[in-house]
Amino acid sequence: MNRWHPLSVIFVTFVISLIFSLWPSLSVARGLYDRRYMETAASLRDSTIIIPLDSESDEWVIDARGAMSGIGERPGLSPNYWGISLYLGYDSLTITLRHGNTSFGDILDRRQSIVSLRHGKSVIAERDADGFESSSGKYNTIQVGFDRLGRMLRVSGGGRKVSEVFSVPLEIHDSTHCSASLWSKGVLNVSSLSVENRVAPQKVFATSWSRETLDRYFASSSDDIEGYWQYLDRENDPLYARPGGRYVLAIVKAVDSEDIYDILYVSGAETMASEWKPMMLKGRLIRTIFIDHYDLEWIDSTFEPIRRDIHAQISDRAILTLSFPLLKSTMRFSKMPSK
Repeated sequence: MNRWHPLSVIFVTFVISLIFSLWPSLSVARGLYDRRYMETAASLRDSTIIIPLDSESDEWVIDARGAMSGIGERPGLSPNYWGISLYLGYDSLTITLRHGNTSFGDILDRRQSIVSLRHGKSVIAERDADGFESSSGKYNTIQVGFDRLGRMLRVSGGGRKVSEVFSVPLEIHDSTHCSASLWSKGVLNVSSLSVENRVAPQKVFATSWSRETLDRYFASSSDDIEGYWQYLDRENDPLYARPGGRYVLAIVKAVDSEDIYDILYVSGAETMASEWKPMMLKGRLIRTIFIDHYDLEWIDSTFEPIRRDIHAQISDRAILTLSFPLLKSTMRFSKMPSK
């Protein structure tokens, strides 16, 4: 039996993560994710770092790692603690990490790491969470994610690894003006602070077309390329790529160029099927000097753009072949008869 070298396993895993599943990385399509690392002070002492948020984003993830001083064993909870606050319009949310003892001096005493969420002055979630370091000077991570479209706030954290602490549904009345802050009561040494903004792909890849306007346009078009194209077959090496679905596509001339055609998604997605909506941009065909041969731009099933070393060809005005040579893959589509 042949055994794979460990580096081969790493290589295959890396390649599969890129493909037109043809699967997502932290920096998916430009405009979808934007992660910024903030310049932080060496330490906070009863002070705050303001974190700007992009109000156009649909989701934010704030990640802070710090070590709190003066939280040794004592009766009750320590007066020193830290956390992250979100300011969403008129709503304020505060996530706090606070350490202490349950019964100081008692044989049943144990250390606590209390993570709480306040909405204004009301505590809406609280948990004595495992996985946090409760000694002075030990680093912990607090991660706060707010999904504006899904109306869900998730709090995660830990010392050596990050695990979800709790998630709560959240109805925010006004999130057009947004900001956040990292703060401390006492001395907090901060090693890293980042914020990730995400815009929903339905916004990034939206077009002005609807099925009705597209049908009317195709009914009067004399361009052989324009129309609906349905999945025909594929040839691929599964170690390099997997098809993201058996797509039905629409091809329509771009409004800004006679030499460019937009490829629109119509139906058939299997990977991330709930994210793909009809008439989202799926790619582009760009004329070359060769007859029926086009440069190709493609947006894979995880919204990763592929723009280089790929091409397309149309044969007999009826077969569209999309070629991804470096991924050892082709997909073919057949032209659907006009109604």
